[in-house]
Amino acid sequence: KMIQYAGWADTAIAPENGLNYYEKVAKVMRDVHDFYRVFMAPGMAHCYGGAGPNSFGNGARNGPVIDAEHDLLKALELWVEQGVAPDKIIATKYVNDDPLQGVAFQRPLCPYPQIAKYDGQGNTTDPSSFKCVADKDRRAPGNHEPQAAYR
Repeated sequence: KMIQYAGWADTAIAPENGLNYYEKVAKVMRDVHDFYRVFMAPGMAHCYGGAGPNSFGNGARNGPVIDAEHDLLKALELWVEQGVAPDKIIATKYVNDDPLQGVAFQRPLCPYPQIAKYDGQGNTTDPSSFKCVADKDRRAPGNHEPQAAYR
């Protein structure tokens, strides 16, 4: 099992590089979703920082809860040991990137090629107001056909 993540606002390494790798693996191996997931963090810089949600057990800061829903390593552990694949990771943006100042907002990170979309209701700081949906601008990994629904 493998979980990869990157920030869409990464200026050190182009975010598309990791997605290109994922696409190449998917082209060769076909249905990689059973063993390989990529989570893209909107507004996150290189591994951490940036204006977006950037704390989810990715080394710099943990989310407010260290469990499989908020932490990459715990999600990987659950997937490997119990076969429960992550269908989202809740990422946290702290006020001024300081956990002591509280949570500014949270968003779900969705397995590529899905994206988190605001459902039009509820508080925009609450991750439950977002749903993972197919990104109409992306193609399904490996088959190069537009994706209607990805699991």
